[in-house]
Amino acid sequence: MRSIAARLTLTFTVIALISITVVSLIINWAIGRQFNYYLEHGPCASGVPQNPTMHSKIMHMIGPVEQGYLQSVNKWIWVAGLVSALVAGLMGLLFAKRITAPLNELATAAKKISHGDLTHRVDVSSEDEIGELAKSFNSMAKSIDKNNQLRRRLLGDIVHEIKTPLTVVRGNIEAMLDGVIEPTPKKLAAIHTETLLLSRLLDDLRDLSLAEEKQLKLQTRQENVGYIIRQVVEMFKPRAKEESKHLEFELSEDLPSVSVDRDRISQVFYNLIANALQYTSEGDTVKIGTRLDRSIAGGADDPVIMVSVEDTGEGISEEDLPYVFDHFYRVDESRARVSGGSGIGLAIVKHLVEAHGGRVWARSELGNGSSFFFTLPPVLPDEKDKNTPETREAV
Repeated sequence: MRSIAARLTLTFTVIALISITVVSLIINWAIGRQFNYYLEHGPCASGVPQNPTMHSKIMHMIGPVEQGYLQSVNKWIWVAGLVSALVAGLMGLLFAKRITAPLNELATAAKKISHGDLTHRVDVSSEDEIGELAKSFNSMAKSIDKNNQLRRRLLGDIVHEIKTPLTVVRGNIEAMLDGVIEPTPKKLAAIHTETLLLSRLLDDLRDLSLAEEKQLKLQTRQENVGYIIRQVVEMFKPRAKEESKHLEFELSEDLPSVSVDRDRISQVFYNLIANALQYTSEGDTVKIGTRLDRSIAGGADDPVIMVSVEDTGEGISEEDLPYVFDHFYRVDESRARVSGGSGIGLAIVKHLVEAHGGRVWARSELGNGSSFFFTLPPVLPDEKDKNTPETREAV
């Protein structure tokens, strides 16, 4: 019997029959005993001496009326039991239908989603466990739909980002081969720049794939996070000066060391600062700060190092903010590299920070700039003497 409704109905009916049978037997026994007591001690027994044969004599004194009464009582007990069993079966059927109807709706919705209809949702008609299941199903369907949209966007973004440098390289090389342009050092340098962009995009995709599969290996050792930040900031100073933007950093002194992969954490800083400069205008400021924070970790005994990258740029809308760390999500949906790139920089930031045991989040208000934060666990006192490189996989 594969139907849950049929099994529930049968179960309820069997339980009702067993219960009613037991109750009927108990009632029949109790009535018989009480009737015997009445015969032995009632008015008809007054003045009659009690002896072992009295019960049989009294039973012979019962007339057709009394016997009919007992038979009628027994009959109606069993009739009431059968009617109650029938009612219990019907109520069980209705109850089973009520339970299984939402489950059937969920099964239908699951089939539609499996066939590609990711917009289908189920109605939430209760607040019980089945209602919670329906809410979870709708949340899952929404997440699948969102991821599907992001993956479709991925295809367009990656094709565009790869096609652009390849087109430039191909066009320049063909022109040189045809003798249209001369292969000067300047032209070759431009081609080299495009190949570097293409190589970086492919490296980012590889790192993102490895991080998602928990196979990204980290070469960790104790580092000074302030020193790493200063190195990355120095790389961006020429760009900031060229774009008339301000780079500031405020680093707390005497921060404890962190056990990190320097190259990966440098990539985190690079992506965050590059993203901040990308979405700021001339005259805006990008500020990088660090501090030892005890409130996030929940106590003074296990503080964390918190790093912030804040800008005074255009900000992010409330609708876009929850998705900024999603794969291939861009606030600006334009596919031009100057207005958003491929949209995987912040996704890589999230995976790399979490691989180091930290977490990352953002705050922003449209028109009032954005702030990105992430944490790193400091090196514990008993680990300070360990400065040998360690290879581990991201988890």
